[in-house]
Amino acid sequence: MVHDKRANGDLAMLLFALSYATGLGFGGHIEHGLGSASLGLLLADRLTLADEEREAIFYGALLKDVACTACSAGIAAFFPDEEQVSLADVILLDPSQLSDMIGWLSRYLRLDAHFPGRVAKFLSFIVQCGPIVKETMRSHCEVAELFARQLGFPDYVQRTLRFQWERWDGKGMAYGLKGPAIPRTARILHLAQVLDLTYRFGGPAATCVLAQEKRGVRFDPEAVDAFLALTQQEAFWNTLEEQSTQEALLARRPSTVADQALEDQSERMCEVLADFIDLKTRETWHHSRTVAEVAVGIGTRLGLEPNKLTRLRCAALVHDVGKVAVPVAILAKGEQRSSSEWETYRLHPYYTQRILERVDALRELAQAAAAHHEWINGQGYHRQLCGEQIPLYGRILAVANTYARLVQQRGEQQDLAEALRKMHSLVGRQFDRACYDALVASVKGAGSLGRIPRRSRKVGNLTEREAEVLCLLAQGRNTPQIAQRLDISKKTVEHHVAHIYDKLGVTCRTAAVVYAVQQGLV
Repeated sequence: MVHDKRANGDLAMLLFALSYATGLGFGGHIEHGLGSASLGLLLADRLTLADEEREAIFYGALLKDVACTACSAGIAAFFPDEEQVSLADVILLDPSQLSDMIGWLSRYLRLDAHFPGRVAKFLSFIVQCGPIVKETMRSHCEVAELFARQLGFPDYVQRTLRFQWERWDGKGMAYGLKGPAIPRTARILHLAQVLDLTYRFGGPAATCVLAQEKRGVRFDPEAVDAFLALTQQEAFWNTLEEQSTQEALLARRPSTVADQALEDQSERMCEVLADFIDLKTRETWHHSRTVAEVAVGIGTRLGLEPNKLTRLRCAALVHDVGKVAVPVAILAKGEQRSSSEWETYRLHPYYTQRILERVDALRELAQAAAAHHEWINGQGYHRQLCGEQIPLYGRILAVANTYARLVQQRGEQQDLAEALRKMHSLVGRQFDRACYDALVASVKGAGSLGRIPRRSRKVGNLTEREAEVLCLLAQGRNTPQIAQRLDISKKTVEHHVAHIYDKLGVTCRTAAVVYAVQQGLV
């Protein structure tokens, strides 16, 4: 059962943007998620699966890599600062084979000035390999599950995402489920994403060979047999390509209750994209939502109508989504970046534009969202626009983005007046005067120089003490530090953490941190 093609607020269409972003985030093929969804539906049809199973496979394929930002810091610690880990490496690698792991890592050991540092990271990874891979895989799956939960997808979609990397032989390093114990939808999603990527990098022959070699080992034999039967059909590979387009997938998309929560999902999806990108570094938690709050304040002072304020808010929420393509180590360096690192960093507005322009529902936001680093005097980036060549929303975002960054850098010691003073000297060069004046009016009009409001805090089914522990855990505190801060024993902290994980339905720290950010606890 599928919906007829509807308005621009369609959830599947909006999830294409998230899928494109995750493709860039893993340095892989930007359309990998759509290809996985298409192949997954073909397999589901061949196996005559129920509507719920088709739903889980389709939406699972679009959401499966949403953790690429939240998990990036953990794995990046073992790679060169300028490297973006490839999706092909992550999906096609067999982490149960140490020789595969060593071969994979050795590809990053280039002979240059940073070679000694790379060797040290390489050896560190080998020593800690098992626990790191397990934690990374669980984080990847559980964060995707949390995003699916946030979007209102049912439990069977969430379970598909959690177990997407399990192996038929039980040697998956995330949870170790084996054979039929793995949800069938997760088995098919795993096969679809691996084979889609193999096809993109190796072609039809290599894809069939891999499926045959891993049948009954990595992959469900029944699913592999269904795939091999499909490949015997005339022009199968052309059909796969044709059915992997946005238009074809929208026509085939399964029904889902998540698509019925709101008539127009655009603003809600922009909020998800904001959370997705802001999770990449701790310093940027809630940044995009903060920029949106400031931008709406400016727009209100400029007399924008309510529908235009909504568009402005959406552009603000997604303005940084292109940072998904920038290695996390470069993002974390801030003003200490080298000249080559700055060149990489300055491409993020281009990637924002590239992602948004591919999706009809978000295309009208692309020009403004990508203009948040343009300067009035033409010395900004990435297009070096000047004056009124910069869209009004882009000029507003340039002011809102800088103001939010300056204020957030001070943490709890926000000095809003100082932020305004720093920006005032750049009016007419970097910032549009009318937009800056509207910012000042908005800040002063809010009283007490208008402190930026925090995201609403939702404790859920946690006790207040558990919420305190989770908050400290998300801030990077270890068990002894949490115990000392709250004046309780380490054993009590461990007891609280176990209860928190159980209530949240997670097993790893990264997923717990993502939940804390989503609920405004940090």
